Amino acid sequence: MKHSQPTRRRVLLAVACGALLAGAGPAHADKYPERPVRIVSVASPGTGIDDYTRLLAKFLGERLGQNVVVENRPGANMILANDAVAKSAPDGYTLLLTASSAMSANPFLYRKLPYNPNKDFVPVARMSTLPVALVVPEQSPYKSISDLVAAARAKPGAINGGSSSTGYRLMSAAFNEAAGIRTTDVPYKSTAGLLPDLAGGQVDYSMVEFGGAYALVQSKKLRALAVLSPKRLPLLPDVPTLSEAGMLNPQLMEAVSRTNWSGLFAPAGTPAPMVDRIGKLTIEFVNSPEAQKHYAARGSLANPGTGAELGAAVRADQQIWQKIIGVAGIQPE
Repeated sequence: MKHSQPTRRRVLLAVACGALLAGAGPAHADKYPERPVRIVSVASPGTGIDDYTRLLAKFLGERLGQNVVVENRPGANMILANDAVAKSAPDGYTLLLTASSAMSANPFLYRKLPYNPNKDFVPVARMSTLPVALVVPEQSPYKSISDLVAAARAKPGAINGGSSSTGYRLMSAAFNEAAGIRTTDVPYKSTAGLLPDLAGGQVDYSMVEFGGAYALVQSKKLRALAVLSPKRLPLLPDVPTLSEAGMLNPQLMEAVSRTNWSGLFAPAGTPAPMVDRIGKLTIEFVNSPEAQKHYAARGSLANPGTGAELGAAVRADQQIWQKIIGVAGIQPE
């Protein structure tokens, strides 16, 4: 009994300290940010996604009252950027702007992926849809998907398709499977390297993010034969979807018809108040005139969504990419 009073005091002190520590998180979040915030991007400088990321950084910086800087870490199928953010402190000062295949396809492409998309990140906000189109040079004899498929069936392996990443190589392989054809893949390190060769006729066709090819389609240097989205694009009302174009096995259409997205993530464990604040501001940006102007110029589409909706998109896409990889017969590296 003689030890009851000191013990009681220690318990009360521990409870009081716990309450103070519990309140430290929200209090700190109220002052956030107290120093510059970094957005790590999977894109190369000067690309459409990079331009978009810098617009977002400017928008966030103005509303947060702090500098928001962009750090480009392209390469290795977007693994470099994702891994860097996964290993960053979860303090709200490091964010990741990445694309769907980095979160949804990479887990099935690599046996030892250095990050876990489902455990190492917290989704902040979904931003845009990045439509994919199957394009050919303007001088190409192929005026439709039927023309391309017929030529590939007549001469297996003679037609070459350029691909700027593993994701697009997978789409092309799934397309071959669905159409019952065989083409030769010509890999490129980036879309910037692929497009000049495609426009010049060194490559017969390619599946590319439409935003990157939009200017060349507008200037009549490339021709879009089909879009890989479930519906036609407002910017290309006369271009059919792959489903409408026909010539493909309907059982494999889901694996071929893909619409990519961009989204903002933070390291797992980042305080919820910080994530919520950045998420709301990001959606505000997506709906802003600055972003709308970018969409109109680049051919991408606004697709704002909460962190929960972005997380659901990751999980749904993982199932589809797993199917694509299975169709393509790709073994994890």
